[in-house]
Order: sequence, then structure tokens, then C-alpha cells
Amino acid sequence: MTVTKQASAPVYLFLVGAVRAGPADENNLSETSIDPRPPALASRPASCSPLNEPSNPDSFPQILFFSACVAGLVVSARPEFWTVERDVVPDGMGAALGGNVDDVLAFDDTWFPQGKTADEVKIDHAGIGAENRKQEDFEPQSGFERWRGAPYWQHYTEMPVEYNLPRARMQAKDVVVATHTTDKDASKLFMASIHKHGLAATVSGVGTWWHSHEDKEMGLKASLLRLPADERHDPLVILADSDDSMFTCDAEEMLSRFEDLDADIVVGTETRCWPPEASHCGDGYKHLEEGVRAGMEVRSELGRVESSGDATHDTKPTTRIWGDAGAIVGRRSALVKLLREFESFLEINPKYKADQGTGARWGAFYKSCKPFGVDTKAWREAVSARPPRAWIGYDDQMCLNRYLIERSAAKDVRVKLDRDATLVHAVGGTSSQSYATNPKTGRPFWKATSKSPCVWHFNTPAAAEEMRPMIRAYPDAFV
Repeated sequence: MTVTKQASAPVYLFLVGAVRAGPADENNLSETSIDPRPPALASRPASCSPLNEPSNPDSFPQILFFSACVAGLVVSARPEFWTVERDVVPDGMGAALGGNVDDVLAFDDTWFPQGKTADEVKIDHAGIGAENRKQEDFEPQSGFERWRGAPYWQHYTEMPVEYNLPRARMQAKDVVVATHTTDKDASKLFMASIHKHGLAATVSGVGTWWHSHEDKEMGLKASLLRLPADERHDPLVILADSDDSMFTCDAEEMLSRFEDLDADIVVGTETRCWPPEASHCGDGYKHLEEGVRAGMEVRSELGRVESSGDATHDTKPTTRIWGDAGAIVGRRSALVKLLREFESFLEINPKYKADQGTGARWGAFYKSCKPFGVDTKAWREAVSARPPRAWIGYDDQMCLNRYLIERSAAKDVRVKLDRDATLVHAVGGTSSQSYATNPKTGRPFWKATSKSPCVWHFNTPAAAEEMRPMIRAYPDAFV
């Protein structure tokens, strides 16, 4: 496999995210005509105006959102309580470490589209006479009917998927990483990590616009449905967020650990319920505890670092019980069922459905997962009564935790919570003092449990800032 080196580029040191924007000279979109974004985004202050800098004259302009701008985007697009982190990482984690990580990153240089590319499935609104078509009237891709009304379908007829291996080689893989990103260059650490460990990967959404979190879910489903699988071959799939996840194991080790857990799905865990819906969090916690007592908890010695003087595994982190939607591992067939469960939880907010976009101008997705234990009528009335900034749109954490609560109520031990970092670990809520080096492998392990996980999710804004310091602290582990 050919290796390419990425030269240091100062702009990336300040870049928080990158998404693909539409062309300014498209038939029905121009800088002087309409802004296709929802009002909350279109009304951002001028100080957050994106920089249109095409990489070449024939390419679409790329909008690069810098940290201050992204902060404004998050605050304007999410309810006020979303500014509170689910977990808090103490200041100074890895702050004393130096070096330029980007100078040594290596990537897979060839990717293989599975079907049409984003440019080939992009909708020409003027060409098909859809300038005034309602958001809900755009047809979704076959198999995605429950996602009708998602603004993605206003701009694309399909979800593009690509592999880092030819399809014939992908068919033989027992372990595959699946993620969603509009721009692989904006997920450099993730991409370098899959290259480091030789992991087969499928990526959805490359070249598309980012609308909101439902894009990720639809992208993961598209990847799962395209993966070669049958009754004799049901690969293990790691669903991981591309902007804040990395790996420290190869496919063989991941598969070995998973098979030891006797599960169909293993979910990473966090310390807090998110979003903080009262009934969802209160009653749900009780059910999750019951599920853990019934056997829905990972119990294994795999990944444990032996005889470490830094270990403090007598302080088991029992507060980690809520699911982390950015780190889910399971058989392909089980994950397809999981996403179908998510789809069954979707409920319409009538108030927001009435405020749809038309043509290329898009409004927020007006469906969200109803929390556990809430009557449908009561839920619709409650969300309709909220002011715009308190509207909870689609959130995969809500969907996942409802799923886990229901599985816990059913005592389904085929679904397990990884609370001790046997396989997956959420970094949020820890500090630099929480980890030490395994002298045998050079990998970091969590001192609270003496476990060295394979999948690392830096699941809060503060934790994500520590990805490079962690790479510098453990230079042979992540990339």
C-alpha cells in the first residue's frame, strides 16, 4: 500500500472543522440570491463569515470554519444547555508536550467509490424544476424512507460511500471501520490512525454538504448496507466519529477482544446522560443499572496491563453507564438492526415541520428520537412549546440511550456496555494523570482499570483538543 506524507500546513493548526459548501455560481444559488442554510446559521454575525478558497478553479469552494466561527455555529444551532459538556476534562492534559504531529502523518492515498460520487448525485434544482419544492417532498434514497424531510435529500439523491480498499479485498475483511465525513482532510488524525493499524475502512459523505447529525446516521447506514455480507460472513464493524476518534490496535486484536465478550454489540460509555431529559435520565438510569446487574456489562481480562505500579483498578468507574454514540462496535447485521431501531424512534415536531425549506434553501430536520418513557402526544406538545433555540433536533445520543434503556429493561445481554475500556474508551472526564504507558507495547492504558483499549473516542471539545498531545505522549500508539 502506498504511503503519502502530509506536509505541515499552519491553517490546520487552527482549524476545528471543514465542510463542503455549494458553489457560488450554481444555477439557483449565488452569493447575491439566497442562502440555503437554516435561518440560525444564515444569521451568524459577519465576524464568522466563512472564507471561500477553492483549491483549484474547477473545484467547488471549500468553506473553512475556524475556531471562533465554529463556536458561533454550535451555539446558534443547538439549544442553550448543549453548551454544557457531557464530561469535563481538566485543564493541562498533555499541555507540556511539544512537537508537530502533522509532520509525521501518513495516509492511504487511494480510495474507491462504491457507486456514484457526491458530484454525480448532486441535485440541479433549476434543471429539474425543483426551486420551489418543499423539503419533505424530496425523495430520499431507497431504504431511507424514515429520513424523508432531512435537508440532505434536498441536495443529493444518494449518500456516497467509498472504501480504502478495492471491493474484492473488502469482501474478505473480518473487521471494518465505518465513519462519516464531508472532507477526509478535515479528519487527518482519524485517517492516519486507520492507516497506522492497517484497518479496512468505509467512509460516507465525502464531498457533500454537512447539514446536521442526521447526515452521519444516514451515512453510517449507507456504509453498512453497501458492505459485502451474507450468512457466512458477518464482519465486525466499528462505528466511530471521524473528527475525534483514533485507534491503538490492529484488526486481529480488535476481533479477538470482541469475540471474548460474547456480545452482538459493545458500546462505549460516558458519565452523564445526554441530552439531559428528566424522565429519560432518571428512570433510564435505574434500568441501566438493572441491565448491568443482569450481565449487560463487559467483563474480561483482555486489555489489562499486568503488574503495573501505576494501576489503580480497585477504583472501578461505576459512574460510566450512559452510551457513547461515537464509539459502537458490533456485527454488521446487529448494527443494521440498531440503526433501524433508531429510525423507529423518530417523531415529527409539527411546529418545525411547518417551517420547512424549499428548493435548495433548507431548514432544520423536523424529526428527533423520542426519549424513553415519554408519551408521543406529550413529547410533541413539549417540544412544540419550546423556543427555537431549545429545540432538540436529531441527536444520536438520545437514540442510543433510549435503545440501551430498552435493552436493559429486556435484560438483553447480547448488548454490552464497556465501562472499563476493554475495547472502547471515551476520554471525556479524565486527565493526563489518568493514563500511563504499557512498557510492553508503548500504548497508553487507563490507570483506573489497568486497561489499554483499542478504540479511543475523545468525546468532548476539551478532550478533542488533547488528541495531538496524546499522540506526542505515546508516539507509537495512535498514528
